[in-house]
Amino acid sequence: MVDNTLSRPNEREEENMKINLHTHSNYSLDGEFDVKYLIKCFKDNNFDIISITDHDTCEAYKHIEDNSNINIITGIEADAIVNNHTYDFLCYNFDLDEVYNYAKKKYGSIDERQNKIFNALVQKANDNNITISNIDSYDSKNEYAHAAIFRMLDEVFLEKYNIKSTSDLYRISTIDSSFPLYIDMHIVWPDIKELLKIIHNNNGKVFIAHPYRYNRNVTEVLEEVKDYVDGIEICNNPNSKEEVEFLYNYAKNNNLLVSCGSDYHGNNRYSLECEYLNDNMINDILSWIVIDSNERK
Repeated sequence: MVDNTLSRPNEREEENMKINLHTHSNYSLDGEFDVKYLIKCFKDNNFDIISITDHDTCEAYKHIEDNSNINIITGIEADAIVNNHTYDFLCYNFDLDEVYNYAKKKYGSIDERQNKIFNALVQKANDNNITISNIDSYDSKNEYAHAAIFRMLDEVFLEKYNIKSTSDLYRISTIDSSFPLYIDMHIVWPDIKELLKIIHNNNGKVFIAHPYRYNRNVTEVLEEVKDYVDGIEICNNPNSKEEVEFLYNYAKNNNLLVSCGSDYHGNNRYSLECEYLNDNMINDILSWIVIDSNERK
């Protein structure tokens, strides 16, 4: 594990800190705002520290023009595989250049990787005689592969497997090997050990994102990933106060760090605020964050 010494972000009282370490710009396919406007949203709402954690890319950090009024730590929400289960990992405070180049090479462009996923899903559907319609309507530059397949599947199939959203389809098809549309996501994602190596070699830390969102018992998720991560994202909308407290206590009992984020994608996807954090939680989050003295407020 990397042992960084904290540089305190600013002079405000720590219990009054406003932090959001899980946000998305339009370099994520589902992000609404460009980098400049996203940062403005957080500045206007008096945030002290944020991280832009786009899906499998650090491209946003090449387009930050001015962060003089807010502290921004490097971040990425990277997909990786543990025991053939796909998880989202939030990586922070890494040296940018090598991780940027790794992500660009490993994950490729959005449309490249989404095309691979879409073609694999279509093949599995064909192999299992599952009807999907309007295949030619898919545009990998503007739609996630699983979102397209979700709208192409008939209602009978969706009801049979209790799939009510794109997220449901994504989780079951990347985790449950008995599901007829399951695909081994090694076709696009690295193994967790590979991701850990590149992040740790560049002075960063790795956290499991939103543990309650994997359509599995949360304790099973945490037990599967705990030996591979530096910490846990304890707050991610829409969590309850009880869920945040459970994740915080689990982290403390297992000597793991904690992070927080709202998974902000834009006006219609969660809020800017991280909810249910108490003073101890905020202090523990601040304990590992390092702000470059040249980039502070």
